Amino acid sequence: MGQEAPTLYIVGLGLSPANITAEALEVIRSVDVVFLEMYTSKGPAEFMDQLRSIRGDLIQVSRRDLEDMNSEIIMRVLEGGRNAALLVIGDPMIATTHAVIAVIAKRRGFNVRVINSVSIVCAVLSQLGLSPYKLGPVATITYPRMGVLSMRAYEVLSDNLIRGLHTILLLDIKDDGSFMSASEAVELLKKMEDNGKLGIISKDLAVVYAARIGWGNQSIKVSTIEDVPNIGETPHTIVIPGLLNPVEQEYLVNVLGADEELIRRHMAFINKMVKRGPLV
Repeated sequence: MGQEAPTLYIVGLGLSPANITAEALEVIRSVDVVFLEMYTSKGPAEFMDQLRSIRGDLIQVSRRDLEDMNSEIIMRVLEGGRNAALLVIGDPMIATTHAVIAVIAKRRGFNVRVINSVSIVCAVLSQLGLSPYKLGPVATITYPRMGVLSMRAYEVLSDNLIRGLHTILLLDIKDDGSFMSASEAVELLKKMEDNGKLGIISKDLAVVYAARIGWGNQSIKVSTIEDVPNIGETPHTIVIPGLLNPVEQEYLVNVLGADEELIRRHMAFINKMVKRGPLV
């Protein structure tokens, strides 16, 4: 009977050190080699301190290591007969990068196990009191590439709004590793509106601006496209609600401090979008 193939553990750390599960800790302590990537997202500084206290031999890997080099740095460990863990902020399979790494490992004959944790998608909905049953497709607002501005986030937002669904808009990461701010994202949405002309980027739209969800200094503010609040350092996330039930409305107003008149205008605007339907 041959020896069992080595295992790659793709381990979600959650959004803060408090989110690290007992299962994740066991894997981090037991595998032969531990890698960490912090370019698809980032955590507070104490995350690194916590991880270093668990494994002093932690190896930090870059986008180039995992994407351009096809994760060869990890595959070499597995080929040497050792088990490895790749630690990622949030839940592992929110980023396509990690799914690709799992595929590469399986194709080479290695075992793969995914250790789940809290993702920005579930955490932000929970913090905003919005129903996950009404969440539409998630999109990322991206920087223009080679002079071309992708309209994908705008199209997803439009489709969600006409169905009365909530939209989570994740924000892009620059090549230098810095994160897009909410104000940059809004300027790009306005440019998309100029191009698409669907009338969805409106002063009547309630927008939730969230920063550092899950961190000790998280910030959440409800405002409009025209008035982007100061929510501090990145990472930022933008959520645009769809139709709101009474409990969701009460939560936005009474827990998050949203202006009641804005929520009324928002509901009238979304109802108009739902009745109008797609412009085709």
